[in-house]
Amino acid sequence: MRRSRMVMDRAECGEVNAPAAAKAAGAAARAAAGRAYRRHLYAYVLGNCALSAVNVYTGSPWWAFWPLIAWGLVLMIHFLVFRAATVDDSWVDERVQDLRGKSYDLGHMDVIRDNPAPSIGRDEN
Repeated sequence: MRRSRMVMDRAECGEVNAPAAAKAAGAAARAAAGRAYRRHLYAYVLGNCALSAVNVYTGSPWWAFWPLIAWGLVLMIHFLVFRAATVDDSWVDERVQDLRGKSYDLGHMDVIRDNPAPSIGRDEN
C-alpha cells in the first residue's frame, strides 16, 4: 500500500515515465506534421483550381501552369520531409511485411545466400 501511494505521489508531482512521454510527444508531433501537410495539400488544390479558373475566364495563354509547377515542387518537398520525419518502427515493420508478401520468387535469393560472390563471401582466414 505504501509503495502504490509513493508512485501516486510521483505522478501527482508531475514526474512522468520518460520513454512514455517521449513516445507521446513523438505521436503528437507526427499528428501535427500530418495536419500541416494536409492543410498544404488542400491549399494547393484549391489555390490552383482558383488560378486555373481565373486563367480560363480571362482567356489568356495558360499562365497558371507556372504557379502549379512551382507550388507542386514545394508540396513535393514538404511531403518528403513529412514522410522522413514520421517514419517509425511500426511503419518499417509494415513495409517489410508488405515487401515480403509481394516477393513471388525467392529461389534466386536462396542461391545468392548459399553461393555468395567471392568478394562478398565469408572470410576464410
